[in-house]
Amino acid sequence: MIGAIQEKTKASARRICRVLRLPRSSYHAAKTPTPTQCRDLVIGNRIEAIFKANRRCYGYRRIASDLADENLVCSHARVRRLMKERGLFAIQPKSYKPCTSDGRADKPSPNLLREQKLPSKPNKVWTGDITYIPTSQGWRYLAVVIDLYSRRIIGWSLASHMRADLVCDALNQALVSRQRKDSSLIFHSDRGSQYGSKAYRDILQQAGITQSMSRRANPYDNAWTESFMSTLKREMLQDGCFIDDCDARTELFTFIESYYNTRRKHSSLGYQSPSKFETLLNQN
Repeated sequence: MIGAIQEKTKASARRICRVLRLPRSSYHAAKTPTPTQCRDLVIGNRIEAIFKANRRCYGYRRIASDLADENLVCSHARVRRLMKERGLFAIQPKSYKPCTSDGRADKPSPNLLREQKLPSKPNKVWTGDITYIPTSQGWRYLAVVIDLYSRRIIGWSLASHMRADLVCDALNQALVSRQRKDSSLIFHSDRGSQYGSKAYRDILQQAGITQSMSRRANPYDNAWTESFMSTLKREMLQDGCFIDDCDARTELFTFIESYYNTRRKHSSLGYQSPSKFETLLNQN
């Protein structure tokens, strides 16, 4: 209070204290930061840096986990308080309505995941889907392949069409990026015609992969991939639009390869990134 009065009136601290009948010692004591205030400044600066580095999408739980990785022990309540004091509010997810194919695949495969638990190691279950990506030149289409164990994006493809080539390219990229040691791998998707095409099923057969498909028009059978699509549009697009194909491809590469797979913490993985989650498995 005295500091505010001094700044406004330009009066000396001695005169202000005399008028307010306050001892000058209390003014000087209040002016000196306490150890807690000094600690808040250090932690607050790290919180702000983490928040900005993660596209303003991290809430207090993920930030507290990042601080713990840096050996900065801080309670959730303290992180919340410091974020509020600095005006750091995570982008709130909008209501996302998952959608899926209406089931045009020829002879759809049965749903092999309906009664199955989540995989306990990589390369047991892969999932895939397609989503729309807006650019100023029109819609583009993104196909992804996800390893369900770690939620890692192991293959993706961007194109101006939704032909079978789109999903074939994503799957071929996944096969190159993964060194499989056994053949008991399931690939799950919706009943889109691309996934039911002869070209796609030929690749699955040659790779020794068993196909699984969701029930007709039921996006919740492939909820893991729908979750990624929601995250992508919320955290990367943020209601925006890419300039052109090159811009979209560059940003997608940065988001998927340099952020989502390697840095972004997933609550379902115990607040670990997909790459770290897989690394911890190899160490055990």
